[in-house]
Amino acid sequence: MSGNIWMFSNEIDDEDLKILQKDFITYYEGADYYGLGLKMFTRLAHEAGAVYKIGGKMVRIKRSIFEAYLRKIQADI
Repeated sequence: MSGNIWMFSNEIDDEDLKILQKDFITYYEGADYYGLGLKMFTRLAHEAGAVYKIGGKMVRIKRSIFEAYLRKIQADI
């Protein structure tokens, strides 16, 4: 939304604000926020190239890359 968030302020709740403040999210946060199953969210995150491994086991999803991918596949439909 980049600077236009005020236009949607009546549609944004506390959960949206919490996610918007984060650049990286976990699989569980993403699946919950986007309303997808864990397997579907994981698959889409990998397809988007938004998965970052940190250290040995920690995995985070770059939200901006994932959301750009969602916009792209939505436009293709």
